[in-house]
This record gives sequence, C-alpha cells and structure tokens, in this order.
Amino acid sequence: MTNEKPTTAASIAPLDALVEHTLRAVNDVDADLAAQRVADLRTQRSLHGDALVEHLIRQKARQTGMVGAVTSAAALVPGLGNITAFTIGVAADVGVTLRLQSELVLEIAAARGKTLSPSEARNALLVVTGLNMGAERLVNQAGRKLAQKTAERFAGRAIVKAIPFVGIAVSAGANMVMTYLVGRRADAYFQLGEDQVGDWNASLRALTGVDERKLVGWLGEVMTEVGAAIGNRARQLRARAGDGLRSASNAVVARFGRRPRSDV
Repeated sequence: MTNEKPTTAASIAPLDALVEHTLRAVNDVDADLAAQRVADLRTQRSLHGDALVEHLIRQKARQTGMVGAVTSAAALVPGLGNITAFTIGVAADVGVTLRLQSELVLEIAAARGKTLSPSEARNALLVVTGLNMGAERLVNQAGRKLAQKTAERFAGRAIVKAIPFVGIAVSAGANMVMTYLVGRRADAYFQLGEDQVGDWNASLRALTGVDERKLVGWLGEVMTEVGAAIGNRARQLRARAGDGLRSASNAVVARFGRRPRSDV
C-alpha cells in the first residue's frame, strides 16, 4: 500500500504540469485581439465560413511549423545558433507553439460566431488539445511521414543538399500536424459540440488523403523559407569571414609593407 500513492502521484504529475501549461497559455492569449484578427480577415480578404477557418488553420500551421524548423535548424546547422534572430524573432519552444495553438482555438471560435467567457475558452482548449500525452508519439510519427513525403517532392533540389532537410522537416512537420488537428478539432467543437470532437487517435487516423497532401504542400513552403533563411545566414557568415581576412591582410601591409603569401 505504501508504494501505491507515490507511483500514482508520479504518473499524474506530468499531466498536471501539462494542464497548468495549457491553462497559462490560454490565459495569456487576448480573445479580443483574436476576434479582431478574424474581423480584419473578413473585411480585408472577404473570407467567411469554411474558407476563413481554413485560412486560420493554414496560417497557424505554417507559423508553428516554422517554430519547429527554426528550433531544429539552430541545433543541426553549425553557426546558426541565433537563427531565431533573423527568422521569426521569438524563442522557438513548446510555449510559443502552444500559444499559437491557443490563439487558433479562439480565432476559430470567433470565425464561427462564438463569444467565449474565460472559463469557456479554457474548457474549449482543454477539450480540443485533449491533453493526451500519449498522442505525442503518434504526432511525431505523422510528422516524420510528412517530412519524408516532402523530401521526396523536393528530391534533386539544392535545398535538400544544402541543409539537414529531413531532420528539420520532422520537427516542423510534427508541429504542423498537431496544429492542423487542433484547428480541425476546434472547428468540430464549435460547430458540433464537445461530444463530436473525438480522441486524438481518431483525429490522427483521419489525417490521410487530401489533408495529408495539403500538409505536405504547407511543409514544403516552410522548408523553402527556412532554406532561404539559412542560405542568407551562410552568406552573411562568409562575408564576415571575408571581411576578417581582408582586415588581417591590410594589417600586414600596414605593418610590413607587403601582403602575406597566398600559398602559406
């Protein structure tokens, strides 16, 4: 009996931490700003109904995909430890992804004409995300599958040879899968009710065919942007190295009146 309580507490602790993190994320999101963004899309781009929801999901999926790609690239590509400074300019971690997903839930609520109290918003996010820690493995598997399909589509292109394409795309793909499903689950929640959201296993099984091809296209867009950003950074580093060599050469000329031999 004495061993049961610590074991139970240990098993619940990670879920408690996830609940706390989720509630903090939704509390930090401004529902009024989310509603304003949706109103702007309605007026400026004439988006409504399903088209508006699709745009919101695509936007947030690409943003969280970029967060995952930036995090992975900073770890995998030498010299790019500060890649966030010239891409999205934020700390690329799970907190950013969760915040963006929280914004998406509130934006979809506004798109479907729902006005939520703070407690309703928290409940919606808890239901939509599912807080299913076991889903992480399945989402990562789906992200790897997405990355491989995207790599096949980009086969032969310079970007695949220039960067650790699959490694970066796996991280980006997992974030995109999660965000896409959060968006779809949120739309089901606000249109059909909590009972129709289903579990994460069912949501992941539905991620086939058209939806998967769509995500491959979105991931390809993200990887193109990341590749361009890495290329720009590499050129900056080479330019700085060249400036350093020129400065050293000029210093030698000033000191000894001749340039160093290039074959040394």
